[in-house]
Amino acid sequence: MLRKQFLSSIIKHFKTHKVCALLGPRQCGKTTLSKQFAEAYNIPKINIFDLENPLDLARLNEPMLALSDLKGFVIIDEIQYKPNLFPILRVLVDTTDIKFLVLGSASRDLIKQGSETLAGR
Repeated sequence: MLRKQFLSSIIKHFKTHKVCALLGPRQCGKTTLSKQFAEAYNIPKINIFDLENPLDLARLNEPMLALSDLKGFVIIDEIQYKPNLFPILRVLVDTTDIKFLVLGSASRDLIKQGSETLAGR
């Protein structure tokens, strides 16, 4: 029941915003919830970057180049490994139609940086 409410909240959020962040402790189900979101709402184009995967982490060495031409939804999992992405996400949110679902383990610094950089988006 609670998972259904979370999924509904994510969809509702994306109706008016282009970025949604799921932050919480490790192993609480953020990644599973993001996959269920993608499946439940038949999102046609989804790009997933798991920053615990060295290949995905390397793909984002030049984040503007890697992300700017993508379409649809982008899920970035474990964003705490690359907090310098927040300013780039702000630019992409302001200049493209890409929607971002970012997942990360909650730390005060990550929450502060993300909320300051992506405020209102």
